[in-house]
Amino acid sequence: MKQIAIAVLVFFMAGGPAAAQNYIGLSGGFMSYEDGTTELDSQGFTVFAGGQFDPLLAVEFSYTMLSSVEINKRDYKASVMALSGVLRSPGEGFEPFLRLGLARGDASIASVGGNAQPYDEEKDGLIFGLGADMSLNYNSSIRIEYAETDIDGAESSRFSVGTVYRF
Repeated sequence: MKQIAIAVLVFFMAGGPAAAQNYIGLSGGFMSYEDGTTELDSQGFTVFAGGQFDPLLAVEFSYTMLSSVEINKRDYKASVMALSGVLRSPGEGFEPFLRLGLARGDASIASVGGNAQPYDEEKDGLIFGLGADMSLNYNSSIRIEYAETDIDGAESSRFSVGTVYRF
């Protein structure tokens, strides 16, 4: 998955196809990550980059990181990296969308001054979600999104609000 992420970033940095409208964005909100008996609810942020190849279809790379939480002298962290297709319904100022793609989740638990065994695991799975972009002007939008991941027994969800810049 790391090689795919690097290839996608290089693709977008090089300009992608001539007809694509590229964009980047940042959003924050409420996130959760569950893996067996471990559950982490926290604020977090998502950074993303994408390319819209026609009015209906875009490809997007995203990285979501939950805020680190310390409970009972243990430090909990989680993140989700995804590559997904985004199906849009083009409109004037309001564009709802659906997301479907591949995801990799990473969860870790580290002991803070204790003797507990550390935990660190990566799992692969799917991401799906829905949201909408509301245009502020030609280059920028506000994004509201709800996304879930099903990652080989672990689950993650996020509700976020952020901004998109098109170039």
